[in-house]
Amino acid sequence: MEGRTDIGGFFGLELPEYGNFPQWHPGRGVAVNSGRRALEYILRHLGDVRRVHVPLYTCPTALEPMERLQVPTAFYRIDECLELEKLPELGEGEYLLYTNYFGVKEKYVDLLASWYGGRLIVDNALALYSAPRSGACALYSPRKFSGLPDGGVAVMGARGPLPEPEEQDRSLPEASFLLEWLEHGPEGASIACERNEERLRNTPLRRMSRLTERLICGIDYERARLRRMENFRFLHERLGALNRLSVDLDSVSGPFCYPFWTAFPELINALIDERILVPLLWPEVLEQAPADSLERKLALHLLPLPVDQRCGRQDMERVARAVEVFYS
Repeated sequence: MEGRTDIGGFFGLELPEYGNFPQWHPGRGVAVNSGRRALEYILRHLGDVRRVHVPLYTCPTALEPMERLQVPTAFYRIDECLELEKLPELGEGEYLLYTNYFGVKEKYVDLLASWYGGRLIVDNALALYSAPRSGACALYSPRKFSGLPDGGVAVMGARGPLPEPEEQDRSLPEASFLLEWLEHGPEGASIACERNEERLRNTPLRRMSRLTERLICGIDYERARLRRMENFRFLHERLGALNRLSVDLDSVSGPFCYPFWTAFPELINALIDERILVPLLWPEVLEQAPADSLERKLALHLLPLPVDQRCGRQDMERVARAVEVFYS
Protein backbone atom coordinates (compact mmCIF):
# COMPACT_ATOMS: atom_id res chain seq x y z
CA MET A 1 0.00 0.00 0.00
CA GLU A 2 1.14 3.55 -0.69
CA GLY A 3 2.67 5.49 2.19
CA ARG A 4 4.05 2.40 3.93
CA THR A 5 7.67 1.28 4.03
CA ASP A 6 8.89 -2.29 3.89
CA ILE A 7 9.59 -4.24 7.05
CA GLY A 8 12.55 -6.61 6.82
CA GLY A 9 14.53 -7.41 3.71
CA PHE A 10 18.21 -6.73 3.06
CA PHE A 11 20.18 -4.00 4.77
CA GLY A 12 21.10 -0.70 3.19
CA LEU A 13 23.67 1.84 4.35
CA GLU A 14 23.08 2.49 8.04
CA LEU A 15 23.30 6.10 9.20
CA PRO A 16 22.53 7.81 12.52
CA GLU A 17 19.69 10.30 12.78
CA TYR A 18 20.61 13.40 14.74
CA GLY A 19 17.76 15.61 13.63
CA ASN A 20 19.64 18.81 14.51
CA PHE A 21 19.77 20.46 11.10
CA PRO A 22 20.57 24.17 11.57
CA GLN A 23 17.65 26.18 12.86
CA TRP A 24 16.93 28.01 9.64
CA HIS A 25 15.63 24.97 7.79
CA PRO A 26 12.52 23.49 9.46
CA GLY A 27 9.46 25.34 8.21
CA ARG A 28 11.45 28.36 7.01
CA GLY A 29 13.37 27.27 3.95
CA VAL A 30 12.94 25.25 0.79
CA ALA A 31 15.38 22.40 0.24
CA VAL A 32 16.65 22.40 -3.36
CA ASN A 33 19.48 20.71 -5.20
CA SER A 34 22.35 23.23 -4.85
CA GLY A 35 23.30 26.64 -3.50
CA ARG A 36 23.18 28.26 -6.92
CA ARG A 37 19.69 26.86 -7.47
CA ALA A 38 18.68 28.23 -4.05
CA LEU A 39 19.56 31.71 -5.32
CA GLU A 40 17.66 31.01 -8.52
CA TYR A 41 14.64 29.95 -6.44
CA ILE A 42 14.82 33.22 -4.48
CA LEU A 43 15.02 35.35 -7.63
CA ARG A 44 12.12 33.52 -9.26
CA HIS A 45 9.88 33.99 -6.22
CA LEU A 46 10.78 37.62 -5.57
CA GLY A 47 8.96 38.48 -8.78
CA ASP A 48 9.99 41.53 -10.79
CA VAL A 49 13.76 41.65 -10.12
CA ARG A 50 15.26 44.38 -12.27
CA ARG A 51 18.84 44.39 -10.98
CA VAL A 52 21.00 42.65 -8.38
CA HIS A 53 24.03 44.37 -6.86
CA VAL A 54 26.72 41.72 -6.34
CA PRO A 55 30.25 41.85 -4.87
CA LEU A 56 33.17 41.71 -7.27
CA TYR A 57 34.88 39.39 -4.78
CA THR A 58 32.69 36.30 -4.65
CA CYS A 59 32.30 32.82 -6.07
CA PRO A 60 31.48 32.94 -9.81
CA THR A 61 28.66 30.43 -9.33
CA ALA A 62 26.77 33.20 -7.53
CA LEU A 63 26.42 34.95 -10.90
CA GLU A 64 24.96 31.96 -12.74
CA PRO A 65 21.36 32.39 -11.54
CA MET A 66 21.26 36.00 -12.75
CA GLU A 67 22.70 34.97 -16.10
CA ARG A 68 20.23 32.10 -16.34
CA LEU A 69 17.27 34.38 -15.61
CA GLN A 70 18.70 37.31 -17.61
CA VAL A 71 18.67 39.57 -14.57
CA PRO A 72 21.09 42.53 -14.92
CA THR A 73 23.86 42.80 -12.31
CA ALA A 74 25.95 45.67 -10.98
CA PHE A 75 29.27 44.92 -9.27
CA TYR A 76 30.23 46.67 -6.06
CA ARG A 77 33.58 46.91 -4.29
CA ILE A 78 34.45 45.97 -0.71
CA ASP A 79 36.97 47.31 1.78
CA GLU A 80 39.64 45.62 3.88
CA CYS A 81 37.00 44.55 6.41
CA LEU A 82 35.09 42.68 3.66
CA GLU A 83 32.32 45.27 3.87
CA LEU A 84 30.78 47.43 1.18
CA GLU A 85 32.98 50.35 0.13
CA LYS A 86 29.85 52.35 -0.61
CA LEU A 87 26.25 51.47 0.17
CA PRO A 88 24.14 51.57 -3.01
CA GLU A 89 20.77 53.24 -3.19
CA LEU A 90 18.40 50.61 -4.50
CA GLY A 91 15.75 51.54 -7.02
CA GLU A 92 12.47 49.74 -7.62
CA GLY A 93 13.05 46.04 -8.22
CA GLU A 94 16.73 46.20 -7.15
CA TYR A 95 18.33 43.93 -4.55
CA LEU A 96 21.64 43.70 -2.75
CA LEU A 97 23.39 40.33 -2.63
CA TYR A 98 26.00 40.23 0.14
CA THR A 99 28.40 37.34 0.70
CA ASN A 100 28.70 36.45 4.38
CA TYR A 101 32.40 35.82 3.94
CA PHE A 102 33.56 32.57 5.57
CA GLY A 103 30.93 32.91 8.33
CA VAL A 104 32.83 35.76 10.03
CA LYS A 105 30.61 38.77 9.16
CA GLU A 106 27.59 38.23 11.41
CA LYS A 107 27.47 41.74 12.86
CA TYR A 108 27.73 43.31 9.43
CA VAL A 109 24.90 41.13 8.11
CA ASP A 110 22.81 42.44 11.01
CA LEU A 111 23.55 46.01 9.91
CA LEU A 112 22.73 45.33 6.27
CA ALA A 113 19.47 43.64 7.29
CA SER A 114 18.49 46.67 9.36
CA TRP A 115 19.24 49.01 6.43
CA TYR A 116 17.86 47.03 3.49
CA GLY A 117 15.31 44.64 5.01
CA GLY A 118 13.52 42.72 2.26
CA ARG A 119 15.88 44.11 -0.38
CA LEU A 120 18.76 42.08 1.07
CA ILE A 121 19.77 38.60 -0.12
CA VAL A 122 22.45 37.02 2.07
CA ASP A 123 24.75 34.50 0.42
CA ASN A 124 25.39 32.12 3.30
CA ALA A 125 27.05 29.44 1.16
CA LEU A 126 30.12 29.81 3.41
CA ALA A 127 28.10 30.57 6.57
CA LEU A 128 25.93 27.51 7.16
CA TYR A 129 25.20 28.40 10.80
CA SER A 130 24.17 31.99 10.19
CA ALA A 131 20.52 32.42 11.14
CA PRO A 132 18.18 34.13 8.63
CA ARG A 133 17.49 37.79 9.33
CA SER A 134 13.92 38.96 9.64
CA GLY A 135 12.55 39.93 6.24
CA ALA A 136 15.76 39.23 4.32
CA CYS A 137 16.26 36.33 1.93
CA ALA A 138 19.18 33.92 2.32
CA LEU A 139 20.71 30.91 0.61
CA TYR A 140 22.76 28.05 2.03
CA SER A 141 24.99 25.29 0.64
CA PRO A 142 25.32 22.49 3.23
CA ARG A 143 27.63 20.43 1.03
CA LYS A 144 30.43 22.95 1.57
CA PHE A 145 30.43 21.95 5.26
CA SER A 146 30.15 18.16 5.11
CA GLY A 147 30.19 15.13 2.82
CA LEU A 148 27.10 15.59 0.67
CA PRO A 149 26.68 15.13 -3.08
CA ASP A 150 24.51 18.22 -3.54
CA GLY A 151 21.85 20.30 -1.82
CA GLY A 152 20.93 23.88 -1.07
CA VAL A 153 18.37 25.80 0.97
CA ALA A 154 16.48 28.95 0.02
CA VAL A 155 14.95 31.18 2.71
CA MET A 156 12.45 33.76 1.49
CA GLY A 157 12.28 36.05 4.51
CA ALA A 158 8.72 36.99 5.40
CA ARG A 159 7.25 35.47 2.26
CA GLY A 160 5.22 32.29 2.48
CA PRO A 161 3.94 29.67 2.20
CA LEU A 162 6.80 28.47 0.05
CA PRO A 163 6.09 26.06 -2.83
CA GLU A 164 8.63 23.34 -3.52
CA PRO A 165 9.90 22.66 -7.04
CA GLU A 166 7.75 19.99 -8.67
CA GLU A 167 10.58 17.70 -9.75
CA GLN A 168 12.91 16.00 -7.26
CA ASP A 169 16.59 15.64 -8.03
CA ARG A 170 18.46 12.32 -8.05
CA SER A 171 22.01 12.18 -6.71
CA LEU A 172 23.07 8.77 -8.01
CA PRO A 173 25.30 7.56 -9.56
CA GLU A 174 27.55 10.63 -9.25
CA ALA A 175 27.30 10.56 -5.44
CA SER A 176 29.55 7.49 -5.50
CA PHE A 177 32.55 9.80 -5.01
CA LEU A 178 31.64 9.88 -1.29
CA LEU A 179 32.18 6.13 -1.04
CA GLU A 180 35.27 6.32 -3.24
CA TRP A 181 36.68 8.89 -0.80
CA LEU A 182 36.30 6.35 2.02
CA GLU A 183 37.83 3.55 -0.03
CA HIS A 184 40.60 5.38 -1.90
CA GLY A 185 41.03 8.77 -0.21
CA PRO A 186 40.45 12.24 -1.70
CA GLU A 187 42.97 11.82 -4.53
CA GLY A 188 41.39 8.56 -5.66
CA ALA A 189 37.92 10.13 -5.63
CA SER A 190 38.86 13.38 -7.38
CA ILE A 191 37.72 12.34 -10.88
CA ALA A 192 34.35 11.14 -9.59
CA CYS A 193 34.02 14.36 -7.58
CA GLU A 194 34.56 16.45 -10.71
CA ARG A 195 31.87 14.47 -12.52
CA ASN A 196 29.49 15.40 -9.71
CA GLU A 197 30.48 19.07 -10.00
CA GLU A 198 29.73 18.96 -13.71
CA ARG A 199 26.32 17.46 -12.95
CA LEU A 200 25.53 20.31 -10.56
CA ARG A 201 26.50 22.89 -13.15
CA ASN A 202 24.06 21.43 -15.66
CA THR A 203 21.14 20.34 -13.47
CA PRO A 204 18.09 22.67 -13.38
CA LEU A 205 16.27 23.77 -10.24
CA ARG A 206 14.77 20.77 -8.44
CA ARG A 207 13.89 19.60 -4.95
CA MET A 208 16.67 18.15 -2.85
CA SER A 209 17.23 14.45 -3.54
CA ARG A 210 16.07 11.80 -1.08
CA LEU A 211 19.66 10.63 -0.67
CA THR A 212 20.90 14.08 0.34
CA GLU A 213 17.97 14.57 2.72
CA ARG A 214 18.87 11.33 4.49
CA LEU A 215 22.60 12.05 4.57
CA ILE A 216 21.91 15.45 6.14
CA CYS A 217 19.99 13.79 8.97
CA GLY A 218 23.07 11.68 9.71
CA ILE A 219 25.30 14.71 10.43
CA ASP A 220 25.76 16.02 13.96
CA TYR A 221 25.71 19.70 13.03
CA GLU A 222 26.05 21.04 16.55
CA ARG A 223 29.13 18.92 17.24
CA ALA A 224 30.60 20.08 13.92
CA ARG A 225 29.93 23.73 14.75
CA LEU A 226 31.61 23.47 18.15
CA ARG A 227 34.67 21.80 16.64
CA ARG A 228 34.91 24.46 13.92
CA MET A 229 34.70 27.23 16.51
CA GLU A 230 37.33 25.56 18.69
CA ASN A 231 39.71 25.18 15.75
CA PHE A 232 39.05 28.72 14.57
CA ARG A 233 39.86 30.19 17.99
CA PHE A 234 43.05 28.12 18.18
CA LEU A 235 44.34 29.42 14.84
CA HIS A 236 43.31 32.97 15.63
CA GLU A 237 45.19 32.85 18.92
CA ARG A 238 48.32 31.58 17.17
CA LEU A 239 48.12 33.45 13.86
CA GLY A 240 45.96 36.51 14.52
CA ALA A 241 48.97 38.80 14.86
CA LEU A 242 50.19 37.70 11.41
CA ASN A 243 46.79 37.94 9.75
CA ARG A 244 46.22 41.11 7.70
CA LEU A 245 42.47 40.54 7.97
CA SER A 246 40.93 41.90 11.15
CA VAL A 247 38.71 39.17 12.65
CA ASP A 248 36.10 39.85 15.33
CA LEU A 249 35.43 36.61 17.20
CA ASP A 250 32.04 37.93 18.31
CA SER A 251 31.05 38.16 14.64
CA VAL A 252 31.79 34.51 13.83
CA SER A 253 29.00 31.93 13.51
CA GLY A 254 30.13 28.45 12.48
CA PRO A 255 33.13 29.33 10.31
CA PHE A 256 33.86 27.79 6.94
CA CYS A 257 37.60 28.31 7.40
CA TYR A 258 40.12 30.60 9.08
CA PRO A 259 40.59 33.35 6.47
CA PHE A 260 44.30 34.22 6.58
CA TRP A 261 45.31 37.27 4.56
CA THR A 262 49.02 37.06 3.86
CA ALA A 263 51.41 39.43 2.11
CA PHE A 264 53.18 36.39 0.63
CA PRO A 265 51.19 34.40 -1.95
CA GLU A 266 53.95 31.75 -1.97
CA LEU A 267 52.73 30.67 1.50
CA ILE A 268 50.21 28.42 -0.23
CA ASN A 269 53.06 26.38 -1.72
CA ALA A 270 54.67 25.96 1.71
CA LEU A 271 51.36 24.68 3.08
CA ILE A 272 50.86 22.26 0.22
CA ASP A 273 54.39 20.94 0.80
CA GLU A 274 53.23 20.08 4.32
CA ARG A 275 50.16 18.34 2.87
CA ILE A 276 47.85 21.07 4.13
CA LEU A 277 45.33 21.42 1.32
CA VAL A 278 44.37 25.06 0.83
CA PRO A 279 42.55 26.09 -2.35
CA LEU A 280 42.97 29.42 -4.07
CA LEU A 281 39.49 30.86 -3.69
CA TRP A 282 37.73 32.31 -6.69
CA PRO A 283 40.65 32.78 -9.14
CA GLU A 284 38.04 33.92 -11.68
CA VAL A 285 38.01 37.24 -9.80
CA LEU A 286 41.45 37.91 -11.31
CA GLU A 287 39.89 38.11 -14.77
CA GLN A 288 37.56 40.96 -13.79
CA ALA A 289 39.26 42.85 -10.96
CA PRO A 290 41.50 45.83 -11.84
CA ALA A 291 45.23 45.27 -11.44
CA ASP A 292 45.58 47.34 -8.25
CA SER A 293 42.21 46.45 -6.70
CA LEU A 294 41.64 45.05 -3.24
CA GLU A 295 39.58 42.24 -4.77
CA ARG A 296 42.58 41.11 -6.80
CA LYS A 297 44.78 41.14 -3.71
CA LEU A 298 42.24 39.06 -1.79
CA ALA A 299 41.96 36.53 -4.61
CA LEU A 300 45.74 36.09 -4.58
CA HIS A 301 46.56 36.48 -0.89
CA LEU A 302 43.61 35.35 1.24
CA LEU A 303 44.06 31.68 2.14
CA PRO A 304 41.20 29.62 3.65
CA LEU A 305 43.00 27.62 6.33
CA PRO A 306 41.01 24.47 7.24
CA VAL A 307 39.14 24.35 10.57
CA ASP A 308 36.45 21.80 9.74
CA GLN A 309 35.13 19.11 12.05
CA ARG A 310 37.56 16.47 10.74
CA CYS A 311 40.45 18.46 12.25
CA GLY A 312 41.61 18.08 15.84
CA ARG A 313 44.14 19.95 17.97
CA GLN A 314 47.12 18.14 16.41
CA ASP A 315 45.95 19.15 12.94
CA MET A 316 45.58 22.77 14.00
CA GLU A 317 49.05 22.65 15.53
CA ARG A 318 50.43 21.48 12.18
CA VAL A 319 48.68 24.31 10.33
CA ALA A 320 49.77 26.97 12.81
CA ARG A 321 53.34 25.67 12.92
CA ALA A 322 53.62 25.58 9.13
CA VAL A 323 52.58 29.23 8.89
CA GLU A 324 54.85 30.28 11.76
CA VAL A 325 57.85 28.51 10.25
CA PHE A 326 57.22 30.22 6.91
CA TYR A 327 57.15 33.63 8.61
CA SER A 328 60.19 32.98 10.80
